[in-house]
Amino acid sequence: MRTLPLFLALALSVVPLFAAERASEADLFGGTPAAPASTPATLDEQGLGGASPKGFAPASDDHLQIGGNLAIQGDVFLRHDVPLKDSTASNPNLLFLYADSKLDNDARVFAKLRLFLDPTGTSGGASGNLSNPYGSGAGASDNLKVSLQELKLSANIDKKLFFTFGRQKVKYGAAKFFNPTDFLNSQPLNFFLPSDERPGVDMVKAHLPSGTANLYAVGMVGTAGTTNPSGGYFRGELGYDGIEGFLGAGEIALSGILPRTQGPQTLFDLARIAKAGFDISQELGDLDFYFEGAAGQADNGDWKMAGSLGASWQVRYADRSSNTISLQGEYFNAGQTAEFGVLSVFLPEPGDLKDVSFVATSLFSFLDESGLSRLDILYNFTPQINGRLYGSGHWGKVGGVLHFPGQVAELGTRLDVNF
Repeated sequence: MRTLPLFLALALSVVPLFAAERASEADLFGGTPAAPASTPATLDEQGLGGASPKGFAPASDDHLQIGGNLAIQGDVFLRHDVPLKDSTASNPNLLFLYADSKLDNDARVFAKLRLFLDPTGTSGGASGNLSNPYGSGAGASDNLKVSLQELKLSANIDKKLFFTFGRQKVKYGAAKFFNPTDFLNSQPLNFFLPSDERPGVDMVKAHLPSGTANLYAVGMVGTAGTTNPSGGYFRGELGYDGIEGFLGAGEIALSGILPRTQGPQTLFDLARIAKAGFDISQELGDLDFYFEGAAGQADNGDWKMAGSLGASWQVRYADRSSNTISLQGEYFNAGQTAEFGVLSVFLPEPGDLKDVSFVATSLFSFLDESGLSRLDILYNFTPQINGRLYGSGHWGKVGGVLHFPGQVAELGTRLDVNF
């Protein structure tokens, strides 16, 4: 493919991903997850793709924990043939509030609200695209939007079978950027946001851990006003030890979804909309490889397939424990729908610098030969307050999915406060 050399040549001009660490569901709700592969730090572990800021994880055994995260952001969108003074600017402000109540027998009640306000009115708070994640607004300064992200009850039977009822956040799959087996969420993850701001899915989930294996069964009730389906979902995970001197530890998983459509239907109709997925992560020396693939049948009878293949690598270049550099690459293919390549570099506290980190990632669309690159500089003022500066640019063919006509670059800053 003639675009591959172009992508490889430009891949090191990077674009960042960023977000705070999240507590695992086992930490929040009990359970024994399957032993993951002993791999270099992933983007999630670097604080670049978790589902919730650090402040969202209950840190004590108090009966009730209340807290949240305040994010104040400023963005400038640079466009071709538009003077800098006339550039569009936005000021998204987000407030996440949570309440986490620990009950007897490790049962929990958890709720989280998201409040969005942009006084400039140029962003709307809904899902947008990679370069403008909050979408376009109607120009009104009173565009306050309040949404319930999570409202769930967790319980267990003898700490062997775990249940979660209500609206809950879930993200399964081995891939870091594009998750073809993320069947439960109706919209894809925007990995340029500091946290996963997609609303949770209304469902009942059962989790049965057994040694290094995990079995999940989910009943989805559907959500009015959204494209979230109703129906059933399952997932099975198995962690395994490596082969000495050849392969390291890894994990393999199978998943599937059987959505329920409205109106009369037959078993044949159900089979047409069912999807199945497979993912695996495998340690091989200093590298961690992963693959995630899914297949389903469209309404016209055609089979659709998608897959992500990637690898991560971390190396230590100096004496300090933080003197590491992490590389992450991923290739995603969904046939004629999408084909992307991603390369990300994470450099925490380089040299003698403290509290400063750099993240850069380049994203390239092979189908239309357009690209997007972004660099973030992160600074930790205190354990509870961190900020970032970012700049992103568009390149490649104009009119592609990553380079709309008139787009040049975006500049921005963001301050996050956990409380």
